[in-house]
Amino acid sequence: MKAERPYPAYTVTPKAEAAILKGHPWVYADEITAAPGTAPENGAVVDVLSRKGRYLGSGLLSEASKIRVRLLSRNANDRFDEDFWRRRIEYAWAYRKAIYPAEDLQCCRVVFGEADSLPGVTVDRFGPILSVQILSYGMEKRKELLARLLVETLQADGQVIEGVFLRNDVALREKEGLPQGKGWYPLPGEAAPDSAVTEITENGVKYLVDVENGQKTGFFLDQKYNRRAVGRLAAGKTVLDCFTHTGSFALNAA
Repeated sequence: MKAERPYPAYTVTPKAEAAILKGHPWVYADEITAAPGTAPENGAVVDVLSRKGRYLGSGLLSEASKIRVRLLSRNANDRFDEDFWRRRIEYAWAYRKAIYPAEDLQCCRVVFGEADSLPGVTVDRFGPILSVQILSYGMEKRKELLARLLVETLQADGQVIEGVFLRNDVALREKEGLPQGKGWYPLPGEAAPDSAVTEITENGVKYLVDVENGQKTGFFLDQKYNRRAVGRLAAGKTVLDCFTHTGSFALNAA
């Protein structure tokens, strides 16, 4: 006899089932064919089932969004307690340590949403500051836990983290029924840094990054290796940078 699961269940269309089995991380509102009799709390963990009752995964409910469920896990044995979230963050950090040289860990993307099974969460590290953006209702409800676990995980690894800045000034949050805003997240027992401007070094070039007012989370870290490639291609050449923005490509070319 199967043990009864503690999470409300949503049944989805065969099309949604096929997509989930191929790795798609979302369930759209119009793919749901049956819902619990009593509506769960918005942001709650829910199960997703096929029309034949097959367990497909568990995720976070978002009542205001067309993306109704964002999957967290396809493992029926997972329990979504603090240890679960800690493992998610530890796995994300361990992966960065495996793929980046040590010097690149000082400014890198620590969490990249669905790719790290933390849907709707982006965390960029700029030296001692973590810039965090939350775009899903379920993760917004858990931001205190996530912020604490992020800092604990990195500090336990010997990393210096002095502050967490929330960059939630994004119109996309309104589709989740969430307000926009930005500011320091208060870490227990620690004062926020005096400034949201911090220095990073990328590809040997130093930048001052304004985490509060810079583009998106502060700086386009995802272009790091493209900038490095430009530096190699530009060696010995005269380069015209027509759309310089922060000057990062021009500086690598120089």
